Amino acid sequence: MKTMTKTCAAAIAGASVALLAGAASAQTAGIATAQADAAIFSAKAFDAANQQISTTYKTQLDAAAAAQTALNTQLRTLLDTNKDGQVSQAEAQAAEAPNSAIGSQVRAAQQKAQPNIEAQQGPAIKAQAYALEQIVQKYDPALRAVVAAKKISIVLAPNAIQYAPPATDITRDIIAELDRTAPTVTITPPANWQPQQQTVELLQQYRQLVYANAQRRAQAGPAPAAGTPAAPATAPRTTPQGR
Repeated sequence: MKTMTKTCAAAIAGASVALLAGAASAQTAGIATAQADAAIFSAKAFDAANQQISTTYKTQLDAAAAAQTALNTQLRTLLDTNKDGQVSQAEAQAAEAPNSAIGSQVRAAQQKAQPNIEAQQGPAIKAQAYALEQIVQKYDPALRAVVAAKKISIVLAPNAIQYAPPATDITRDIIAELDRTAPTVTITPPANWQPQQQTVELLQQYRQLVYANAQRRAQAGPAPAAGTPAAPATAPRTTPQGR
Protein backbone atom coordinates (compact mmCIF):
# COMPACT_ATOMS: atom_id res chain seq x y z
CA MET A 1 0.00 0.00 0.00
CA LYS A 2 2.07 2.87 -1.31
CA THR A 3 0.01 5.65 0.19
CA MET A 4 -0.01 4.33 3.74
CA THR A 5 1.94 6.27 6.34
CA LYS A 6 3.22 5.42 9.81
CA THR A 7 2.38 7.75 12.69
CA CYS A 8 3.59 7.43 16.23
CA ALA A 9 1.30 5.87 18.80
CA ALA A 10 0.76 9.26 20.40
CA ALA A 11 -0.74 10.57 17.19
CA ILE A 12 -3.48 7.98 17.41
CA ALA A 13 -3.75 7.64 21.20
CA GLY A 14 -7.33 7.26 22.23
CA ALA A 15 -7.95 5.13 19.14
CA SER A 16 -10.78 4.90 16.67
CA VAL A 17 -13.60 7.36 17.28
CA ALA A 18 -11.72 9.40 19.86
CA LEU A 19 -8.97 9.93 17.34
CA LEU A 20 -11.30 11.55 14.90
CA ALA A 21 -13.42 13.71 17.17
CA GLY A 22 -14.10 17.06 15.64
CA ALA A 23 -12.72 16.21 12.21
CA ALA A 24 -14.72 17.55 9.27
CA SER A 25 -15.15 15.90 5.91
CA ALA A 26 -14.32 18.91 3.81
CA GLN A 27 -10.95 19.71 2.31
CA THR A 28 -9.15 22.99 1.72
CA ALA A 29 -7.91 24.23 -1.66
CA GLY A 30 -7.35 20.75 -3.02
CA ILE A 31 -5.16 19.73 -0.09
CA ALA A 32 -6.26 17.24 2.54
CA THR A 33 -4.83 15.20 5.40
CA ALA A 34 -5.53 11.62 6.38
CA GLN A 35 -4.39 9.26 9.11
CA ALA A 36 -3.99 5.97 7.29
CA ASP A 37 -3.44 3.85 10.38
CA ALA A 38 -6.35 5.43 12.24
CA ALA A 39 -8.64 4.76 9.28
CA ILE A 40 -7.61 1.13 9.09
CA PHE A 41 -7.86 0.54 12.84
CA SER A 42 -11.29 2.22 12.89
CA ALA A 43 -12.79 0.15 10.07
CA LYS A 44 -15.91 -1.73 11.15
CA ALA A 45 -14.53 -4.87 9.54
CA PHE A 46 -11.50 -4.84 11.82
CA ASP A 47 -13.63 -4.34 14.91
CA ALA A 48 -15.90 -7.21 13.87
CA ALA A 49 -12.88 -9.40 13.17
CA ASN A 50 -11.45 -8.71 16.62
CA GLN A 51 -14.74 -9.66 18.24
CA GLN A 52 -14.88 -12.86 16.23
CA ILE A 53 -11.28 -13.69 17.15
CA SER A 54 -12.04 -13.13 20.84
CA THR A 55 -14.78 -15.73 20.62
CA THR A 56 -13.08 -18.22 18.32
CA TYR A 57 -9.83 -18.32 20.26
CA LYS A 58 -11.19 -17.66 23.74
CA THR A 59 -9.78 -20.86 25.24
CA GLN A 60 -6.26 -20.19 23.99
CA LEU A 61 -6.38 -16.50 24.91
CA ASP A 62 -7.63 -17.24 28.41
CA ALA A 63 -4.83 -19.77 28.86
CA ALA A 64 -2.27 -17.24 27.64
CA ALA A 65 -3.64 -14.58 29.98
CA ALA A 66 -3.49 -16.96 32.94
CA ALA A 67 0.10 -17.92 32.10
CA GLN A 68 1.08 -14.26 31.71
CA THR A 69 -0.51 -13.39 35.06
CA ALA A 70 1.36 -16.24 36.73
CA LEU A 71 4.61 -15.08 35.16
CA ASN A 72 4.05 -11.47 36.23
CA THR A 73 3.36 -12.61 39.78
CA GLN A 74 6.53 -14.69 39.81
CA LEU A 75 8.62 -11.80 38.48
CA ARG A 76 7.22 -9.35 41.00
CA THR A 77 8.03 -11.81 43.79
CA LEU A 78 11.61 -12.12 42.56
CA LEU A 79 12.13 -8.39 42.16
CA ASP A 80 10.46 -7.40 45.43
CA THR A 81 13.51 -8.09 47.54
CA ASN A 82 12.29 -6.18 50.61
CA LYS A 83 8.90 -7.96 50.42
CA ASP A 84 6.81 -4.79 50.76
CA GLY A 85 4.48 -5.82 47.96
CA GLN A 86 5.93 -3.36 45.44
CA VAL A 87 8.82 -3.30 42.99
CA SER A 88 10.70 -0.05 43.50
CA GLN A 89 12.97 1.58 40.96
CA ALA A 90 15.93 0.69 43.13
CA GLU A 91 14.96 -2.98 43.18
CA ALA A 92 14.50 -3.00 39.41
CA GLN A 93 17.87 -1.30 38.89
CA ALA A 94 19.57 -3.74 41.23
CA ALA A 95 18.33 -6.63 39.11
CA GLU A 96 19.86 -4.97 36.05
CA ALA A 97 23.32 -4.99 37.55
CA PRO A 98 25.90 -7.25 35.89
CA ASN A 99 25.95 -10.75 37.36
CA SER A 100 22.77 -10.04 39.36
CA ALA A 101 21.42 -13.33 40.67
CA ILE A 102 17.89 -11.94 40.71
CA GLY A 103 18.24 -10.68 37.15
CA SER A 104 19.32 -14.16 36.08
CA GLN A 105 16.31 -15.71 37.81
CA VAL A 106 13.99 -13.20 36.13
CA ARG A 107 15.35 -13.98 32.68
CA ALA A 108 15.18 -17.70 33.31
CA ALA A 109 11.53 -17.42 34.37
CA GLN A 110 10.71 -15.45 31.24
CA GLN A 111 12.52 -17.85 28.93
CA LYS A 112 10.61 -20.74 30.47
CA ALA A 113 7.14 -19.15 30.32
CA GLN A 114 7.18 -17.09 27.12
CA PRO A 115 7.17 -19.95 24.57
CA ASN A 116 3.94 -21.31 26.01
CA ILE A 117 2.33 -17.86 26.17
CA GLU A 118 3.29 -17.08 22.58
CA ALA A 119 2.13 -20.49 21.38
CA GLN A 120 -1.29 -19.97 22.98
CA GLN A 121 -1.63 -16.50 21.47
CA GLY A 122 -0.22 -17.43 18.07
CA PRO A 123 -3.39 -18.52 16.25
CA ALA A 124 -5.32 -15.45 17.39
CA ILE A 125 -2.50 -13.12 16.42
CA LYS A 126 -2.20 -14.70 12.98
CA ALA A 127 -5.94 -14.36 12.48
CA GLN A 128 -5.77 -10.72 13.51
CA ALA A 129 -2.90 -10.09 11.12
CA TYR A 130 -4.82 -11.69 8.27
CA ALA A 131 -7.89 -9.55 8.96
CA LEU A 132 -5.75 -6.43 9.17
CA GLU A 133 -3.90 -7.17 5.93
CA GLN A 134 -7.18 -7.49 4.04
CA ILE A 135 -8.20 -4.02 5.23
CA VAL A 136 -4.76 -2.62 4.44
CA GLN A 137 -5.21 -3.79 0.87
CA LYS A 138 -8.49 -1.89 0.66
CA TYR A 139 -7.05 1.37 1.98
CA ASP A 140 -5.48 2.66 -1.23
CA PRO A 141 -8.63 2.18 -3.35
CA ALA A 142 -10.70 3.83 -0.60
CA LEU A 143 -8.32 6.79 -0.46
CA ARG A 144 -8.39 7.18 -4.23
CA ALA A 145 -12.19 7.04 -4.28
CA VAL A 146 -12.40 9.85 -1.71
CA VAL A 147 -9.77 11.88 -3.55
CA ALA A 148 -11.70 11.56 -6.80
CA ALA A 149 -15.06 12.37 -5.22
CA LYS A 150 -13.74 15.48 -3.47
CA LYS A 151 -11.42 16.58 -6.29
CA ILE A 152 -8.41 16.55 -3.99
CA SER A 153 -4.96 17.12 -5.44
CA ILE A 154 -2.70 16.35 -2.50
CA VAL A 155 -3.14 14.21 0.62
CA LEU A 156 -0.62 14.63 3.43
CA ALA A 157 -0.03 12.76 6.65
CA PRO A 158 -0.88 14.95 9.67
CA ASN A 159 2.61 14.52 11.11
CA ALA A 160 4.13 15.85 7.87
CA ILE A 161 2.76 19.38 8.33
CA GLN A 162 2.89 21.94 11.10
CA TYR A 163 -0.66 23.18 10.80
CA ALA A 164 -3.88 22.33 8.96
CA PRO A 165 -7.45 23.34 9.77
CA PRO A 166 -9.72 20.50 10.91
CA ALA A 167 -11.68 20.79 7.67
CA THR A 168 -8.77 19.28 5.74
CA ASP A 169 -9.04 15.92 7.51
CA ILE A 170 -10.65 13.29 5.26
CA THR A 171 -9.96 10.32 7.55
CA ARG A 172 -13.65 9.89 8.34
CA ASP A 173 -14.46 9.81 4.64
CA ILE A 174 -11.89 7.08 4.08
CA ILE A 175 -13.32 5.07 6.96
CA ALA A 176 -16.77 5.38 5.45
CA GLU A 177 -15.44 4.17 2.10
CA LEU A 178 -13.65 1.25 3.76
CA ASP A 179 -16.85 0.31 5.57
CA ARG A 180 -18.75 0.47 2.27
CA THR A 181 -16.31 -1.52 0.17
CA ALA A 182 -15.06 -3.96 2.81
CA PRO A 183 -17.82 -4.36 5.41
CA THR A 184 -16.39 -7.70 6.56
CA VAL A 185 -13.17 -9.67 6.33
CA THR A 186 -12.36 -13.28 7.13
CA ILE A 187 -10.16 -14.30 10.04
CA THR A 188 -9.10 -17.66 8.59
CA PRO A 189 -5.87 -17.33 6.60
CA PRO A 190 -5.05 -19.78 3.82
CA ALA A 191 -2.65 -22.60 4.53
CA ASN A 192 0.96 -21.44 4.84
CA TRP A 193 -0.09 -17.77 4.72
CA GLN A 194 2.39 -15.34 6.23
CA PRO A 195 1.75 -11.61 6.78
CA GLN A 196 3.67 -8.97 4.88
CA GLN A 197 6.25 -7.00 6.86
CA GLN A 198 4.08 -3.90 6.62
CA THR A 199 1.22 -5.81 8.22
CA VAL A 200 3.46 -7.05 11.03
CA GLU A 201 4.61 -3.51 11.80
CA LEU A 202 1.10 -2.08 11.65
CA LEU A 203 -0.29 -4.83 13.88
CA GLN A 204 2.48 -4.22 16.40
CA GLN A 205 1.62 -0.52 16.39
CA TYR A 206 -2.05 -1.31 16.92
CA ARG A 207 -1.40 -3.71 19.77
CA GLN A 208 0.92 -1.28 21.51
CA LEU A 209 -1.73 1.41 21.20
CA VAL A 210 -4.45 -0.81 22.62
CA TYR A 211 -2.17 -1.90 25.45
CA ALA A 212 -1.38 1.73 26.31
CA ASN A 213 -5.10 2.57 26.35
CA ALA A 214 -5.82 -0.43 28.55
CA GLN A 215 -3.12 0.69 30.97
CA ARG A 216 -4.66 4.15 31.19
CA ARG A 217 -8.10 2.66 31.81
CA ALA A 218 -6.66 0.34 34.45
CA GLN A 219 -5.22 3.33 36.29
CA ALA A 220 -8.60 5.05 36.17
CA GLY A 221 -10.66 2.01 37.13
CA PRO A 222 -11.14 -1.72 36.53
CA ALA A 223 -9.14 -2.98 33.56
CA PRO A 224 -10.74 -4.83 30.64
CA ALA A 225 -10.73 -8.61 30.70
CA ALA A 226 -7.26 -9.96 29.98
CA GLY A 227 -6.44 -12.16 27.07
CA THR A 228 -8.37 -10.46 24.25
CA PRO A 229 -6.67 -10.45 20.86
CA ALA A 230 -6.09 -6.72 21.20
CA ALA A 231 -3.64 -7.39 24.03
CA PRO A 232 0.04 -7.40 23.10
CA ALA A 233 1.44 -10.64 21.78
CA THR A 234 3.97 -10.43 24.57
CA ALA A 235 2.95 -8.19 27.40
CA PRO A 236 5.52 -5.62 28.53
CA ARG A 237 7.94 -7.33 30.81
CA THR A 238 8.03 -6.57 34.50
CA THR A 239 11.76 -7.10 34.42
CA PRO A 240 14.29 -4.30 34.82
CA GLN A 241 15.03 -4.49 31.09
CA GLY A 242 11.54 -3.35 30.09
CA ARG A 243 10.70 -3.49 26.42
